[in-house]
Amino acid sequence: MSRTYEALKKAEAEKKTESTGPVETVPVDGREAPNIRWVQGVPTRVEYEKIRAWLTNPAARGQRLQTVMLVGCRSGVGTTTTAGLLASTLAEAKKSRVLIVDANFRTPALNMVFEARHNGGLSETVSNGMPFDAQIQPTNRQNLFVLTGGPISFFPTEVFEGEAMDRFLSQLKQHFDFVIFDTAPVLDFPDAYVLAPKVDSIILVVQADKTSIEDAQRSKRELERAGGHILGVVVNRQRDYTPAALRKFFTTKS
Repeated sequence: MSRTYEALKKAEAEKKTESTGPVETVPVDGREAPNIRWVQGVPTRVEYEKIRAWLTNPAARGQRLQTVMLVGCRSGVGTTTTAGLLASTLAEAKKSRVLIVDANFRTPALNMVFEARHNGGLSETVSNGMPFDAQIQPTNRQNLFVLTGGPISFFPTEVFEGEAMDRFLSQLKQHFDFVIFDTAPVLDFPDAYVLAPKVDSIILVVQADKTSIEDAQRSKRELERAGGHILGVVVNRQRDYTPAALRKFFTTKS
C-alpha cells in the first residue's frame, strides 16, 4: 500500500488527558452521531497535520489534490470521525474553505454530527440539477461547510454516475480549496467504486486489531481497479500493548 498514516494514535492515553467533551448528538432513526472530539491531543493532531501536508503538496501526485474520498473497508472503523477531523484540520489552514460531503447514503451521519438540515443534500442537488450551493450549509467550525446526503434513492450509485456529477465536482473545485467525501464502506456496497475515478485521491480507513490484511488489500486492489488513486491509509484506534513499566524502562535507557 501507499504511505500509511497512523491516525488516532495512542487513543487510550489521550482519553485521559483530553478535556473536551463530545458534540451534542441528535438521534435519528435510532442512530446517534459519532462522538467526535474536535480538539485532539498532540500525537493525533500531528498525524492529521501530516495528511494535510501531503494533500497540500503538489509533488504528491504532480497536481493539486482538492477532492478526497475517505472510505472504510467495512462499517464501524471510524470513517466519519476521520473525515470530520481531517476536514476540520484542513479548514484551520489560513484562508482555506473546506466542504465535507456525506456520500454515505447507506448510514448517513454528517447531518447529526453538525446538526444540519437533512431535507435536501447531495442526491437532490445532483439528480435535480440544482445550483451547486443550494443545499450547502455552514457549520460551527470556521471555514468548514457541510453538504448532507439528502433523500436516498433505491440506487444511490446513480447519483455518482454521469456528467451531472462531473459538473458538480468541477463547480465545487472552483469554490472550495478542499472537498472531503465521507463514503459507504467499499467491501459492503458498490458506491465507492463509482465515485473513486472522479475524485483526486482516496484515503482508506482501517481499524487496528479489527480490519484484516486481506480486507485492506482487497479494498486497495478493487478501488484501484475502479480507477481510483490511493493516497494513503489511516489506521484508527491503534493501541500500544507494551506494559507501562517496560515502556518507561526503555525510555529511560534511551
